[in-house]
Amino acid sequence: MEARDLLLEIGTEEIPARMIGAGVADLARLLDEALREAGLPATSIRTFATPRRMAVRASGIPTAQADREEWVYGPPVMAAVGPDGRPTKAAEGFARSQGVSPESLVRVPGPRGEVVAVRKTRVGIATMDWLARTLPGVLGRLSFPKSMRWGEGIGPFVRPVHWILARFGEEVVPFSFAGVTARGVTRGHRFLAPEEVPVPRPEDYEGLLRNRFVEPDPEERLRIIREAIATAEREHRGRFIAGDDLIGEVANLVEWPVFGLGGYDPAFLELPPEVLVTAMASHQRFFALAGEDGALRPRFGVVSNTPARDPAVVIRGNERVLAARLYDARFFYQQDLRHGIGEMARRLPERLFLKDAGDMAQKSVRVREIARRVWKALELPEVGLDILCQAADWCKADLMSAMVGEFPELQGTMGMYYARAAGADEPVAQAIREHYLPRHAGDVVPATLAGAVLAAADRLDTLATCFGVGVVPTGSKDPLGLRRAALGLIRISMEVADLARLPLGGWLDTVEGWDPEVRSRVEAFLSDRFRGHLTDEEGIPTDVAQAVGARLFSGAPPGTLVRRGRALVSFIRENRGFGEFLDQVFKRVGNLLRKADEDWSGWRERALREGLLEEGRDHRVPTDTPQETDVESLRLEVQTRLGARTEEQDVEEVLRALFSFRDPLARFFGTGKDGVPVLIEADEGLRLRRLALLARVAALFDGYADFGRISTR
Repeated sequence: MEARDLLLEIGTEEIPARMIGAGVADLARLLDEALREAGLPATSIRTFATPRRMAVRASGIPTAQADREEWVYGPPVMAAVGPDGRPTKAAEGFARSQGVSPESLVRVPGPRGEVVAVRKTRVGIATMDWLARTLPGVLGRLSFPKSMRWGEGIGPFVRPVHWILARFGEEVVPFSFAGVTARGVTRGHRFLAPEEVPVPRPEDYEGLLRNRFVEPDPEERLRIIREAIATAEREHRGRFIAGDDLIGEVANLVEWPVFGLGGYDPAFLELPPEVLVTAMASHQRFFALAGEDGALRPRFGVVSNTPARDPAVVIRGNERVLAARLYDARFFYQQDLRHGIGEMARRLPERLFLKDAGDMAQKSVRVREIARRVWKALELPEVGLDILCQAADWCKADLMSAMVGEFPELQGTMGMYYARAAGADEPVAQAIREHYLPRHAGDVVPATLAGAVLAAADRLDTLATCFGVGVVPTGSKDPLGLRRAALGLIRISMEVADLARLPLGGWLDTVEGWDPEVRSRVEAFLSDRFRGHLTDEEGIPTDVAQAVGARLFSGAPPGTLVRRGRALVSFIRENRGFGEFLDQVFKRVGNLLRKADEDWSGWRERALREGLLEEGRDHRVPTDTPQETDVESLRLEVQTRLGARTEEQDVEEVLRALFSFRDPLARFFGTGKDGVPVLIEADEGLRLRRLALLARVAALFDGYADFGRISTR
């Protein structure tokens, strides 16, 4: 069958850079799904995007759907065939609706039993007709973080639509969307080639745009920008401070990237380097230039959207804009230094932390107290406690500074500089800066002990306070970054060596006045985030992550649980019999104990009173059969082996010890007369002893992970 390419471009006003990549990927996905569902799969789909357009080119699409045979199901046989074997009125009505005689109906298995049916040929429709009906819906299902309406309520869409290009081969697909009718034309650069450009065929698209100062491929724009940056770095023996996020954003701000180099007054180098870099990157999307020694030079790189006749004119314009920003920054910095960080801290009551949860001064007090308790709980050096408390008193002070008011991303960093200016010791200044770390996924954790404790305490207070007043994440919405705070607390508790020995429950114990219900919700929230960390960052399968994650508040530190998860994945992979043991043998232990809890409530309390559930080698469970004796002897041996080990030892040792129960438990349950009955009605004492034996075996497993959550299928 003949095949053609489809080119679909939707032209708009400038789309925010952060929305372009996801938007065009969503367009390609929706189109691909629709084509496959219709039986018109493309051999390949390629995306294009600039600030003014999103486009896809789907290659190798058949010009029509293939004809296909399908069963059309009718009524059940019992309703369609009478006692005499002749069609009933129901069958006749169904046959009439399908345009066939009742005699042509056949019996076939249907979704809900045997039915009468007719086999019909569905003639495939022309792809052009299908596209005209389908493309408006594809565009209408595009989702953006923010959309808008324009004109007389047209939309919603990410930005007002100005043109639509839709060609299937050399034909224009006839449809309309957002008040615009599709045509066979596109547009070039807004200023250098603003006129309409006919696109005769999909394969002509890229070349026509490049001839009109539009590079439609985002990856090619990235390559051009990176190459220009590398060339300038070689020429000037320096390094531009340009992360992937900034370069990617700049690439989505321009259609025809042109790199230039500008400068600024060297006197501005007196400002903290973070101020200069932030003023250039966050506000102007410029790249600060550092020398080979890492110190900033009074130069910057800029990517413009227009190849000007005189590039110097463009550079001078950018230099004037940056100079105004830097004059403001210097004024803010000097003003803040005059006031001092102590005065900023005294003004913290003016800044609300959260409605019904107090101001930032009150939060600072809470953070200080939590951090002090953590320090004491870990028995950290007393000499560092003064550093911690001083940093806690000032850690939020720079929120009242003019500089952070202008550049919020500098909170913590400016606090470090203002603390230094006030004569604070360097460890205090560093802890103030570090208490915001990690700021995002992949960011580093604090390097100093005071900074790490302060960072963890800050996040813990945020979680406790927000949950306490009912401010919790819902769906994808998390305006206060509580998911990020939870992950930050977990990472700090795992990655900072001196803090890694404290279980997460110990961290929560440092918060005073917990409402039990609030603490329970925070624990569930942290458990969910920890399981996500295990699967997303550690690569641990979901079922194993749930098994070890269930023990997050059972006394084991998070880092220990990560090691358990890794070891459990490896052990299951290398010992296939372990999965069979869990599924076929150990599962019976849990099932019996659950049934006993349901049918014989209070047996555990009775077993405790009779000393059957006490720990220690001297507390044996009396046994009546050789199978019970074998299990009890192994339990005591394993309990001794595991009790003598530490978490720093090979965690697989625990799994090997637990796996050793396979054969004794298999003999215990046996088959027929060879098995040991547990839930026997005739002898309560015997039933109690055998349940206690299984409960103590289960406790050895439960102390490591919730093995019932592991999938063995």
